[in-house]
Amino acid sequence: MTMLPVEITVGTRGWRERLKQTFLITFPALLLCLALDFVGGGVLGKNFEMISKSYPLLLVILPGLSDLRGNVFGAMASRMTTALHLGKVRRILDREVTTNISMAIGSSKIPLIVLWIAGVLKLGFSYSTLIVLLIVIASALVIGFLLGYSTAFITIFPYRWGADPDMIAAPLITSVADVITIPTLVYLIFFYEDYPLLFYIFTAIMLVLFIVMLMKSNYNKEHLKAFKEVAAVLTILGIVEIFSGSTLESYSGLISKAIILSVMYPSILDSVGNFASIAAATTSTRLNLSGSDALKNREFYFDVGALILLTPLIGLFTNYIAIHVTRFIGYHGSLIWPFILSYPFLVLANIAIGVLVAYISHRFDIDPDNVAIPTVTTISDVMGTLFVVFLAKVMVGG
Repeated sequence: MTMLPVEITVGTRGWRERLKQTFLITFPALLLCLALDFVGGGVLGKNFEMISKSYPLLLVILPGLSDLRGNVFGAMASRMTTALHLGKVRRILDREVTTNISMAIGSSKIPLIVLWIAGVLKLGFSYSTLIVLLIVIASALVIGFLLGYSTAFITIFPYRWGADPDMIAAPLITSVADVITIPTLVYLIFFYEDYPLLFYIFTAIMLVLFIVMLMKSNYNKEHLKAFKEVAAVLTILGIVEIFSGSTLESYSGLISKAIILSVMYPSILDSVGNFASIAAATTSTRLNLSGSDALKNREFYFDVGALILLTPLIGLFTNYIAIHVTRFIGYHGSLIWPFILSYPFLVLANIAIGVLVAYISHRFDIDPDNVAIPTVTTISDVMGTLFVVFLAKVMVGG
């Protein structure tokens, strides 16, 4: 297939202009992401011991569950950006948007079941595992509706204002996913424990709403192809995420001795994934619109270089905010110098992976919009989880 080059009209040219946009648009977006992440981090830190004792299966599922939300809707954001450039999407209420949302929710169901089965195999089957499954399904539907329209908003409106959605959409949507996922899971646990019948009714209503959305969608061959690509990739990545979840559950006792790490955990995973997903998204858009030659353009390297300059600042802010959140929930927190010094190198490695994955998928005629962001955020989760365990061993010993 011969690709006709399409000039990317959104964005700025030149190193100084790109650096200016990165610090004025991307940096505030990443800071907002941190603030959102610590909502989930605070809830996780405060309830970490309860979850690890009463619902340990959730710890096995949690990294994959959080990443799955970001993967599905990060990929949707990448597709929406390309669709905006091509004029296929104009408004949030377009039928194309509804179709993409239903496709995103539907494509996440198989990996969710895979994660649940993996948790059951690791910890054993019990009545509580069935409850966890219902909680996960209910949260997937509620969060899917919220994130779907949030994704449309976060991509369409910046594009209208002349900003490049690739530089802000993926990190914002993955952070919104994190801030919603953990509190929703904890709330649904309490909801079930206090009002089990109402919880069952609520779950049934969510299923009915999803069926209605499916009926209002308009699938074509392109959507079906994207669905197959996304569902297949997410299932494979869900299997990979089992490693992250098993590691988190296995070292939960060690991490609980350094509560600040459980508070920082969502932020570390999300921020590393954010950097990688920005790199993957901008690479994907350039490849889809202009082909491989787009990566030879110096503007592409301006994008990536400006992004890397933000990493030390984000690392420092992550630790600083975590200190205050940890103290707010009643525990002690302080600066973690091994984290501050090594965080930029962790991000740099994942940015390189993001560019590479987008390029390789494009070379093999797989749409990078569908696979790049899910792949790099999953890799970021695995590396981030190992990083947190390393920090826990340094801080606590063992």
